[in-house]
Amino acid sequence: MSLRLRACFRCIKVILRRNNVPFVRSLCYVHKETDTVPPSHKGQVLPVLFTKGTHYEVGYSIGSVFGGRIRKYLISSSLVQNRLLPFYKTSRGRDIYEEYLDAAEKSFPQYVKEIRGMADGSGMPFEHLFLMNFSKEVYSVHYYEMQSDASKQVNGCSTVHINRPDTKILAHNEDAEPMIAPNSYIVSAHIIDQESNAGIVKCTEEHFAAFSYPGFLPGYAFGFNKHGMIFAINELCPKKASEGSSPVSIICRALLSASSMDEVICIARNKGFGSADGFNINVASLNSKEMWALEVGPGKPESRLQLTTIPEQEEASKPCHYFHFNQYKHIKDVAERSDLQSTVARAKRAEEIAPPKTVQDVMVILGDTGNCSYPLFRRPNDIDDSTTACTAIFDIRQKTMEIYTENPAMDNSSPVLKLPLTF
Repeated sequence: MSLRLRACFRCIKVILRRNNVPFVRSLCYVHKETDTVPPSHKGQVLPVLFTKGTHYEVGYSIGSVFGGRIRKYLISSSLVQNRLLPFYKTSRGRDIYEEYLDAAEKSFPQYVKEIRGMADGSGMPFEHLFLMNFSKEVYSVHYYEMQSDASKQVNGCSTVHINRPDTKILAHNEDAEPMIAPNSYIVSAHIIDQESNAGIVKCTEEHFAAFSYPGFLPGYAFGFNKHGMIFAINELCPKKASEGSSPVSIICRALLSASSMDEVICIARNKGFGSADGFNINVASLNSKEMWALEVGPGKPESRLQLTTIPEQEEASKPCHYFHFNQYKHIKDVAERSDLQSTVARAKRAEEIAPPKTVQDVMVILGDTGNCSYPLFRRPNDIDDSTTACTAIFDIRQKTMEIYTENPAMDNSSPVLKLPLTF
């Protein structure tokens, strides 16, 4: 950091302390930031916030820097306005809210502090931001238990692993509702918090970078940490949630602290509380030849887990890839929702394309639009209102993460962002 920048931070710190405002070292890097949310993906801005502090301070910096994006998303999202907030206004919704908040504060209290910081920094009610951080459970299960309207579609994601000695790739399409893409951001955080010694994760220092939905904790999509652990999440869709367990987004945030696959399993199991809903964790490591997929099923007092190891394939003639979408592949007895047409179609289409062996092959698959109704690279249409917010390519050998906001299979496609996987 330059002397001028250090002096600037010192001046800001004095001013903030005089006004009783938390100070955290933070720097937002962006090519161009405007107050107007772009109407389409073309020219989309993806800002990166570099921040350091306690859990609360880092949350506060996210809220203060990206408060505009958080507010725009909350106001503009039809899911938030038409489902999430009305759900919260019912007595049943308030009871479920209190159950999830209690479980989160007992299992992962430091990440509830991050949400409180984000709320204070953005000027948004804490209740609204915590609601967004268990919105998966609401949209997937609880809202439909209370409403006769059964129209719904899984947002989902598509993930590809390649594991061979010369090519190690974890690639991921992040699919979401359309208002996520223009309001998302990257958080690169260094957390030092001596009070982080309660709950499942007893870790006083974390260092990670993650793609973040507006108002959500980092970790719900994809990211990596200083231990060389890399994560990408697939939504899974059980019919029933485990009320009183920890919300999925809280557990996904905790994963960013993990230093090994054993710690990933411990966090996902969440002994004493379990996971409220289903998800799959795709994992790679800079320090291992193996890659993994860990399916998580809802349950209490602990989550149901099934680990699949993806070994390094040394024989060039044999398949070296693994796909995961939004349907359970390995836990066989979870009752799933019936509206999985998109994930079934995407899985079928991926198998029809030549088996991937290179990063270019992966981009062809994740950019495929061969199934017009349910393509792998998604844009809203008459029967599927989800969109591919971005594509992340983790190159384990090169130790880089590239993010594409346009179709990665296009000839002129190039990453909007490239970050090293080391700190």
